[in-house]
Amino acid sequence: MKNPIQRRVPEDLSRVEIREQWQITYWTQELKTTQERLTRAIRETGPQADHVRDWLEKNPPPRQPLQPKTAGKR
Repeated sequence: MKNPIQRRVPEDLSRVEIREQWQITYWTQELKTTQERLTRAIRETGPQADHVRDWLEKNPPPRQPLQPKTAGKR
């Protein structure tokens, strides 16, 4: 039996297009990033996939500070 769920893949993998939701899903999963960071990378570098990848590598997401443990709580 054929798997009814197939992941859509853009025809041109050299350009990051995010006009439709499936494209956003594809690229955020492919590049392991969020939609916000993906959009910012495209806005700053253009849609070339290599440029977007480079930007994401050079601009890692900010780290969240560790939450201090509250005394007495378990």
